[in-house]
Amino acid sequence: MEARGSSPSHSINQGGKDLMKERKISRRAVCSAMVASLALGVLEGCGSSSSTTSSAAGSGAAASNERITVRILKSKAANEVAAEQMDIWKVLGEKFNMDFEFDNPPQDNYNERLNLVMMDAQLPDIIMDMPTTEVLKYGESGVILSLNDYIENNMPNLKKEIDKRDGVEKALTYSDGNIYYMPMLDEKVSGNMPYIVRTDWLEKLGIESPVTLEDWENYWHLVKTTDLNGNGTNDEIPFSSYDMTGLRNFCTAFGCLDDFYTDPDDGGKVHYGPIDPKYKKAVTWMHDMYEKGYIDPEIITMDYASFVPKLAQNAVASFYGPLGGMLAAQNATMPASFPGFHVEATVPPKGDAQIHSYIDQEPRAIAAATITASCKNVDRVVALLDYMYSDEGTRLINMGIEGTHYTMQDGKPIFTDYVMKNPDGLSPKNAIGTFTFAQSSGPFILSQDEVTQLDDESVNRAKQDCIIPFLEESKKYVIPGSTSFSSEDDAVRRAVMADVDTYVDEMIIKFVSGREPLSNWDTYVEKVNGMGIAEVIDIYQKTLNG
Repeated sequence: MEARGSSPSHSINQGGKDLMKERKISRRAVCSAMVASLALGVLEGCGSSSSTTSSAAGSGAAASNERITVRILKSKAANEVAAEQMDIWKVLGEKFNMDFEFDNPPQDNYNERLNLVMMDAQLPDIIMDMPTTEVLKYGESGVILSLNDYIENNMPNLKKEIDKRDGVEKALTYSDGNIYYMPMLDEKVSGNMPYIVRTDWLEKLGIESPVTLEDWENYWHLVKTTDLNGNGTNDEIPFSSYDMTGLRNFCTAFGCLDDFYTDPDDGGKVHYGPIDPKYKKAVTWMHDMYEKGYIDPEIITMDYASFVPKLAQNAVASFYGPLGGMLAAQNATMPASFPGFHVEATVPPKGDAQIHSYIDQEPRAIAAATITASCKNVDRVVALLDYMYSDEGTRLINMGIEGTHYTMQDGKPIFTDYVMKNPDGLSPKNAIGTFTFAQSSGPFILSQDEVTQLDDESVNRAKQDCIIPFLEESKKYVIPGSTSFSSEDDAVRRAVMADVDTYVDEMIIKFVSGREPLSNWDTYVEKVNGMGIAEVIDIYQKTLNG
C-alpha cells in the first residue's frame, strides 16, 4: 500500500442507516468500576513514528504510563446521546489509557461545523464522518494523513478485513495510491429498498404477490376497481412512493438501470440508463401505468415526510421504501388502527429483458475516520482505531458491554432487555444510541449480530426470500460505488452531471405524466448528448478498464 504521486478525486457511495427522530434520552449509566473492569489492558505509547509492531497495534494489550487526550470531531445522530456519555468510549478510554474530547455537532449541522474546524490551525486528532468529496482536498494539502504504511504495518485487524473483501482496497485507494480514511465496513445485505405490497389485500383479491410486470398491472387494476379498505369509495392508490426513484427503478425489468451501468450483452460497455432505448420502453410503460391511474400523481412532488402520513391513511396498495423504515414500521403500527393490515416485500419485478434483481452496489465501504496532521500520538491513535476492526472491538461497538447490553447465549451475543425492552421506554435503536455509535457510522464493522436482532420477521424474510437470491444478477450491471477517478476526470464528471441530472429528472417526470409527449424522446436524448454525457461515459469506461 505504498503511496504515490498527487491525490486524485474519489467517489464512493455513502452508506448509513435510517436515523430516528431526536428525543430526550434518559438511561442507566454504567458505573466506572464496571467500565474499568472490562478494559483488558492499555496500550503502550510509541510516539508518532510508524514503527509500532503489528501485534501491539492490533491488540492494545500493552500498558502505557502516560495518559493522553485524543480530540475527535464526530457527527451526532438523532437517536444518539452525546458521544462523551456513551459507554463504549469509557471502555476504550480505560483500555487505551486515553481521555476523549468530542466536538459532536448534530448530523444536520456537521458539514458547517467541519468547515469551521478545518479553518483552525489546531485540528482534532481524529475527524470522523468527513464526506468523501472533502477527503481529497485535505489529503492533497497534507491536512489529513496518508494511511498506507499504517494499514500495512500497524493495523493488522483493518488490513485483514480489507484483504478478505473483494474491491474494498480499491474503494479506499485514490488513483495516486493513497488511502486517506478508514472505512465503515457494512456487512448488511444491500439492495434493501424493495417494492412492498399489502398482502392482506392480495388475499382479499385471491392473487399471489406480483412477480412479472403483467402481475403488477393486474394487481393495480384490481386495486383501482375494488373497495379494499371498505370505506365505501374506490380511493385506493395502487402504487406510490416518496419520490420518482421508486417508479423509475422498474426500469430494471426492461434490462437497464436508472444510472450508469455496464451491459454484459454489449461486451461490458458502459451505458447511461436514462437515454438508453431500453429505458424509453420503461418510461413508455410507466406513462401507460400513470395514464391508467395506477400511479399516485403526488409521487412527482412528494418527499419522505409527506409520504409517511399518506401510508397511514390505509389507501396505498404498494410502495417502494426501506425495509426497516417502512416495511417493519408499517407492520408495527398499522394493525392497531386497521386490523389485518400486513405488508411484505416482493421479489424484483421481472420483464422480458430483465435485470431480475434489486441493485447491490458492492463493495460497501463508508468513509469513517481520518487522522489529521495535528495528531501528536499517531501510533496510539492508529492502534485505537485498528482495535475497532478486531473481533473484540466489533463486539464492543455493535453490542456494547457484556452483562449490561448483551449476554452470550449458545455462543452468540443477544441484546438484553436494556435494548429490546428498555425500562425507560426507548426503542431498541434509541437504546443502542445511549452506549454506542453503531446506529450511525464510524470506523468499525457493522455486524450481523446486531442487525438481525433489530430486524423483525418480515424484514428477515424479505432479505432471505426477495433480495439475497437475486443480488448476484445485479453484479453484472452495477458500476461499483467505489469507482475512483482522477482529479481531472472527476471535475468533468461532476460538472456535466450537475446539469444532466437536473434535466433528466425534469424530463422523466414530464414523459411519465404526459406533459411531454414520448414522440419528443429523441430530442431529449440529443440534448443530453449535447450536454457532454458521452465524455462522462468515456470516463467511466476508461476508469473501469484501467
